[in-house]
Amino acid sequence: MGKHIEKIVFIVCGVCTLLLVLKIGPKVIGFVRLLVEKPTLSYYEMTEREREFLKEESDYQEEDAKRYDEGMLYSSEIKEVKWVRQLYADLEERYPGYQFRITWKTHTGLFGPLGYYVYYLEEEITGREFNAYVYYDNQGDYDYEEDYFYGYFVEEEYAEYIGELLKEKGVEKIVRTGGVMSTVMGKECDSTITVEEIVNGNIDLEKISPVVHIYLIAKGMSEEECKKYSREVQNVLEEINLAGSYGIYCCDMTQEEIISSEREDMVWVYVRHCQSWNWGKEEEE
Repeated sequence: MGKHIEKIVFIVCGVCTLLLVLKIGPKVIGFVRLLVEKPTLSYYEMTEREREFLKEESDYQEEDAKRYDEGMLYSSEIKEVKWVRQLYADLEERYPGYQFRITWKTHTGLFGPLGYYVYYLEEEITGREFNAYVYYDNQGDYDYEEDYFYGYFVEEEYAEYIGELLKEKGVEKIVRTGGVMSTVMGKECDSTITVEEIVNGNIDLEKISPVVHIYLIAKGMSEEECKKYSREVQNVLEEINLAGSYGIYCCDMTQEEIISSEREDMVWVYVRHCQSWNWGKEEEE
C-alpha cells in the first residue's frame, strides 16, 4: 500500500511540474533569449517629441541619449516609439488643435502583462496634466486608448449646471461651483462633449462619475447652522439624482472673497461629502 501511495504522489508531482513548465516555460525561455541574444541597432526616423520620450525613459543616460539623437534604436525601442506615435495620433484625433507631451509611463511586470500601460501627459497649450491608458491585445500589440482630457471641455460647465438646478430648487447661498472628471473614457468622449450629452444619457454618467464642488456663503454662521443647511442641500441633490460625488463647502467668507480666492485659501466652517449612489453614508470633516 505504501509503494502504491508513493507512486500516486510521484505521478501527481510529475503532472504539476509539467503544467508549471508549460505555464511559465515559454516566458522564461523568452527572457533568457533576450539576455543571451545580442540585440542589433537599426536606424529609425523620429520626431523630437518621440526622441525626448525615449530620453526620459532611459533617465537621460548619456550613451542612450547619443543613440537617440542619431536615430539608432533597438527593436524594443522602435516598438516604444510606434506606441507613442499611435497614442499621439489618437489624442490629436479626439482633441484637434491641442498639443500633447508624454512625461512618464508605467511599466508592467516581468512575467505577465497587466493589460495596459499608463502614460502621464501634459497638454502644452492649457498646461493641464492627465493620464492615458493604452491597452494591448493578446499579441502584445497596441489596441486602443482611454484618457480623461475630455473633462477639460465639460467639467466646469457640468458643475455650473448642477449649481443652476440647485438654485432653481431654492438653494440660495451658492456662490461658486467647480468640477473634476478623472475617469478614463474612450472615443465616445472628445473635445465636442457637452453637458446635454451627459444629462440625456448619451454618455454614461455613472461611468464618468464626476466630482462637483459646491461653495456656499456662510459668513457668520455657526457649525451647527452649516450642518443643517448642508443637509438641506444634500436633500435637493437627492431629488436631482444625478450620479457623482459632491462636496458641499460652507465658507466663512464674503461672496467677493469666495469668488476671488483659490480653493486652498478658503476658510471653511463645515464640509460635507456625499455620493449619489450611497446617500445614506456621509463623510464629514
